[in-house]
Amino acid sequence: MKILVFASCSKRKAVSYPNQPTCQQISSKEMRKAYLPNFTEKHKAKDMYRGSLNISVNAAVRHLRKMFDVGYYIVSAGFGIVNENDMMPPYECSFTEMRKEELINRANMLTIPNDYQEIIEKENPDFIYLALGKSYLTALGNWDENLPCKTIAFEESTSDKVITLPADHIAVKEVSSIGGMPIHGVIGFKGDLLMLTTRFLENQKDPEKALIEILDNPNDLKQMIGMLRSTED
Repeated sequence: MKILVFASCSKRKAVSYPNQPTCQQISSKEMRKAYLPNFTEKHKAKDMYRGSLNISVNAAVRHLRKMFDVGYYIVSAGFGIVNENDMMPPYECSFTEMRKEELINRANMLTIPNDYQEIIEKENPDFIYLALGKSYLTALGNWDENLPCKTIAFEESTSDKVITLPADHIAVKEVSSIGGMPIHGVIGFKGDLLMLTTRFLENQKDPEKALIEILDNPNDLKQMIGMLRSTED
């Protein structure tokens, strides 16, 4: 079973420099490689971002790979969609700080909508998890059109392939009492939920069958959280 995970970049990074490029200085995704020699320290994309969401998603992907084939990509406001193993220079740029028109123009300049569709076509996943807030989903363009499989997202969609989950303060509060694992607030929750789901699947005799059942019955996610809570009490 193939799983495709998308996460957003974060303001908190493993390294920063006074001369790191900003949004205004990065005019194409190809500039990522051009900037790399300018800095003595750089990291793979999965290690560059140190936000709570990224930490949880990284951990979840490591565990998921014990059970499934997983593709992992990060939506970067600086350099577009990058593979987890792409080397990244430090930079300062975020979609959350942009007006919608500016955001869309920059996403198109970085070819994010086209790259998103090409990745899905190439990977041919059985399940997609979009650990993305509204701004980063907007950057993907028509993210919920022509989806090949069930997709978990945290924004409403008219697509019958999309399972929309809440990531507001109420939802975060409902699962924050689960012991043994921190819940990182509204942004980090998207990664935390993926990790919680992974923990559940690890305890099943047939993880693939269990995941299919969850995707066919989205309300089971709530039951899964309840089961995890009871095992931790």
